[in-house]
Amino acid sequence: MKKILTIANILLINWKVKAFIQNFIALFPKSISYKLYFQVQRHFGGLKKPFNPIPHFNVGVEIIKKIKQYGYDVNEKVFFEVGTGHVPLLPVAFWLCGAGKTITFDLNPYMRNEIVKDMLYFIRTEEDKIKDVFGNLLYIERFNALLSKSKINKTNKNDIINLCRIEYFAPGDAAKTNLNNNSINYHISHTVYEHIPLNIIQNILREGNRIITNDGLFINCIDYKDHFFYMDKKISAINFLQYDENEWGKYAGNRYMYMNRARHDEFIALFKSVGHDFIEIKPEPDEIILKMLENNKIPLDKKFKTKSNEILSITGSWFITRKKL
Repeated sequence: MKKILTIANILLINWKVKAFIQNFIALFPKSISYKLYFQVQRHFGGLKKPFNPIPHFNVGVEIIKKIKQYGYDVNEKVFFEVGTGHVPLLPVAFWLCGAGKTITFDLNPYMRNEIVKDMLYFIRTEEDKIKDVFGNLLYIERFNALLSKSKINKTNKNDIINLCRIEYFAPGDAAKTNLNNNSINYHISHTVYEHIPLNIIQNILREGNRIITNDGLFINCIDYKDHFFYMDKKISAINFLQYDENEWGKYAGNRYMYMNRARHDEFIALFKSVGHDFIEIKPEPDEIILKMLENNKIPLDKKFKTKSNEILSITGSWFITRKKL
């Protein structure tokens, strides 16, 4: 078995092999497909043991700091998250920083007891590291309650959902939430919108305009990189821009790896289209990619050739916006 896993790991370094496997798994009925996908992620992907929640907790803390930076309060406020994933790491982080509750929607019911237990194990065994991440933002009595839960073997995802005041909807449609008008304070997504068609994101943001308070904030971090780049360093971070829509769809047209490939200028236009004012736009330019583009070392499909090298070399961005009144 160990030898088989080693061979599989070697094969999965090639992004086209991984794309083939994901497309194959997506062919199965959802009930089977989700289980297969989880096992692949568990053995070869981002869910491998030892599972480390600190990167996501760091993101949660960064979001809280951004909120406070602009003079907003967190205590007992209502957060809304688009895209829960396998474990509700951001909702837990928000709760540890004083949030009232987090309502989290995911199109796919990915949350798993195994990963929640991994999170709890890390919290139990690396208590000081967790405290260092949160610093003076940490509500210590809440952390102690979570620590106590982590020491109970039978603790499961529902226990954590209840403790951390999380409302979990999966499968759920963030564009049709059925929540009350003006019922949330912060509308959050982190590396999610690159996986959703732009017209659907537009509907999610319009629904966000309805459910958020007049003084609420939208906080979104969007990753523009080709996600196959993370496991195959032989390709560039914008490798996928060389393909037309049909060809790219053959690689990443499935529910597990869809990427809209929208660039920074398109997301700016998207937020404008739903009537948002910009509080902060923090793009992440990549100088290496920029030089490669200037030297014509990265092939581009005609769809992207009309964009400037400066736009194409931006590999991600934070957007903090609010609806116009």
